[in-house]
Amino acid sequence: MAKDVIGETESLCPVCLRKIPAKRVCEDEKVYLEKTCPDHGDYRVLIWRRGGKHFLDWGRCSQQAASPRKRLTDTDKGCPYDCGLCPTHKANTCSMLIEVTSRCNLNCPICFASANETEEHEPDLNTVGEIYETVLDTVGSCTVQLSGGEPTLRDDLPEIVSLGKKIGLSHILVNTNGIRLAKDKAYLWKLKQSGTSAIYLQFDGVTDEVYRSIRGVNLFDLKVQAIENCAEVKMGVILVPTIVPRINDRELGDIFEFAKKWVPVVKAIHFQPVSYFGRYPKTPKDEDRITIPDVIDALVSQSNGQLRIENFPPHTCQDSHCGFSSLFILREDGELFAATKLANELVSGWGFMSEAGDVKARRFMSLHWRFTEEEVGQAHDSNADLASQPGLLRRALSHSLAVTCMPFQDVWNIDLQRLQGCCGHVATADKRIVPICAFYLTSVSGQRLHSTHWFSLQKDSTGCP
Repeated sequence: MAKDVIGETESLCPVCLRKIPAKRVCEDEKVYLEKTCPDHGDYRVLIWRRGGKHFLDWGRCSQQAASPRKRLTDTDKGCPYDCGLCPTHKANTCSMLIEVTSRCNLNCPICFASANETEEHEPDLNTVGEIYETVLDTVGSCTVQLSGGEPTLRDDLPEIVSLGKKIGLSHILVNTNGIRLAKDKAYLWKLKQSGTSAIYLQFDGVTDEVYRSIRGVNLFDLKVQAIENCAEVKMGVILVPTIVPRINDRELGDIFEFAKKWVPVVKAIHFQPVSYFGRYPKTPKDEDRITIPDVIDALVSQSNGQLRIENFPPHTCQDSHCGFSSLFILREDGELFAATKLANELVSGWGFMSEAGDVKARRFMSLHWRFTEEEVGQAHDSNADLASQPGLLRRALSHSLAVTCMPFQDVWNIDLQRLQGCCGHVATADKRIVPICAFYLTSVSGQRLHSTHWFSLQKDSTGCP
C-alpha cells in the first residue's frame, strides 16, 4: 500500500525524549506519525482514522489564537523543554489546571497524574494564592480546574476556592472522582457556598464492569449518588469519561443517554481518549488508540439515530486536531435539539465570534459548564436581558448539554506543532505555565519530561531535560 506524506513536524523519542523530525503519513485510510531516533530506532503510531483528506480538512478549521499576555521563561533548549510559557508558545490559556494535592483515595492503573506514586506534595493556602496570582498575571481570568491527586481529600478545599474567587477568578471547577461528594453532603454544600462553579466528575461508564477495569473498584453507584447530591445543592456536573478501547468504547451512547436524563444538573460530557503515560515500553498498537473520528463514529452509531456526524464540528482553536465541541438543548418535550450552530449565533450576537479561540472557549465553558437556574440573567455582561428571551434561546443555558472531546498527547504521538498551540495548561508553584500534554508526558521508563515537584525543577536520571 502506497504511503502519502501529508505533513511534517517534530516529535520526541519515546526512550530518551530527544527532539526528532516526524512526518504525518497516510496509508490505508489511516494517518500515522512516523519518526526515527538515531539511537533508538523507528516509531510509527496511529493518530487519525478516516483518511488523510479528512485529517487535512479538519485542520482547516484551525484559527489563530491570542498569545499569552506574559512569558515566564526564555527560549533556551527549545520546545518542549522551555515551558513556562516560553516565547514559542502560540496560544493563550482556555483552561488552567492546578494540582492542590498528590494524595488520592483510588489507585487507577491509567492515572496520568501518577497520584500516590511519589512523595506527597500539597501547597499551602499562601502558595495556592501565589499560583492564582501567576495565572491572572500571565494569561488572565480563565477557567481554573482544581485537581490532584484527589482534591476533595483536602478539608480546606472550600477555602482554596473562596481564595480564587476573592482574587478574581470567576469560573473554578473541582476535578474529582466523586467519592467524598457522594458520602459527605455537608462538604459539597461548603464547596457550593465557597463559589465552586461546577464539578468535573470522573465518569467512565454506566456499569461497574467498566470501573473495575479502569479504576480497580466498583464505583457506579457512588457516581450516581454524587450527581444526586449535586442536584440537591444545584451544582452543575461535567462528566469526564476516559475512553479505553475494548473496555468502555461501547458505552459512549449509554453515557450520552445517562447525561441526557440528568439535564439540567449534568451540563456537559468531556470525552478523553486514553493516552499512554508512565512505564509503557512497547509502542501502542493501532487497536489501542481511540482517535477523534472514532469517538464521533461511536456516538453516532450508539445513539439510536439521535446524533449525526455533522453535530460534532472541530474545535476552532490554534490546532483543531485537539478535539471537537458541540451543544445540544433538551426541549420541554424531552427531545434533543442540535444547537451547535445556534450557539455560534448566540456568541456572534454577543460580539465575540470574531475574537480568538481562547476567548470563545472560556466563554463557552463559563456559559455551559455550570448550573444556570439562578444565573441565567447574568450570562454575559453585555446581554443581561437574555433571561427575557423566549423558547430555545433561554433554554440554551438552563437545559443545554455540551459534548466535547480532547485527546491528550503522549510520548508516542506528541506533535510539537500541535503542542505549541495547546490552550490547556498547568500552573505550578514555581511560577510556570506548562501545556498539559507536556506536563504529564513521560518516557517509556516513566521518566517525566517536566518535574511534578512543587518547588523544584529536576532532570531525570538519564539527563533528559
